[in-house]
Amino acid sequence: MKLQMDWQMERGIATRTNFGVLLIFPLSFPLVLRWTGALSFYGIPLRSPEHTPAILKLCLVLIAFLWICFAIAFIGIRRSGKIAWQEVIGERWDRWQSILRDLAIAMGTLVLMGVIGNVSNVVFGPLHSATFRAMVAQNFIEAVAFLATALTAGFVEEFIFRGYLQRQFQALCGSTVIASILQISVFTFGHFYQGWLPPPGSITSSTFSSAATWYCASFGLRLALPSA
Repeated sequence: MKLQMDWQMERGIATRTNFGVLLIFPLSFPLVLRWTGALSFYGIPLRSPEHTPAILKLCLVLIAFLWICFAIAFIGIRRSGKIAWQEVIGERWDRWQSILRDLAIAMGTLVLMGVIGNVSNVVFGPLHSATFRAMVAQNFIEAVAFLATALTAGFVEEFIFRGYLQRQFQALCGSTVIASILQISVFTFGHFYQGWLPPPGSITSSTFSSAATWYCASFGLRLALPSA
C-alpha cells in the first residue's frame, strides 16, 4: 500500500490548521469530562435522586461538545470553499426512487447494527464496566436526555468522523483504508469514558459505518449513517 503524504493538505476540504484544531478536541475529550465533572454519576446509586441531575449534566456536556466540534468543521469547510458543507452530509433527493433507496439502505444499516449491538451485549454484557451500567436510563427524564444525546451524536459524529476526518485523513495520506483506520481510532478513543469494554462495540459499528459509507460513495452516493 503506497502512501502519498500531503502535509500541506492541498487536497483537503479545510486547512491543516482547522484539521489540527478539530483533531485535538476528540483527543482531549477525557480531559473535558474530568474538568466538567460530567462523570459524577459514577458511583451514585441508580435509584438515588442525585442520579438524574448527574445524567442530565453528562448529556448536556456531550451535546455541547459535539456541536462545538461540528462548528469547527463547518467553519473550516466554509472558509476553505472547496466543497459545500452539504456535500459532507449527502446528496439531495431528486426523485422518489432515491428516497426509497436511501430509506432502504438506512433501515438495513439500522437492523445490522442492532444485531451487532445485541450480540455485543450477549457476549460482553457481564463484563461491562460499572460506568457503562450506570448510564442506563432510570426514568423518563433520563431517557429523553439520552435520546437527545443519541440524535445529536448520530448526526454530528457521522459529519465529523465519516465526513470531515475521513476526507482530511485521506487527503493527508492518500489512502482510503489508512484514513478509515485513523478516523475509527479517533472515534474509539472518544468512547473510552464508557469503560474499557464498550470501545470494541464502537470499533465494530464505526468500521461497518465506514465501510457502508465507502460502498455507497463508490456508486456516487453520499449517505450519513448512524453511529454508536
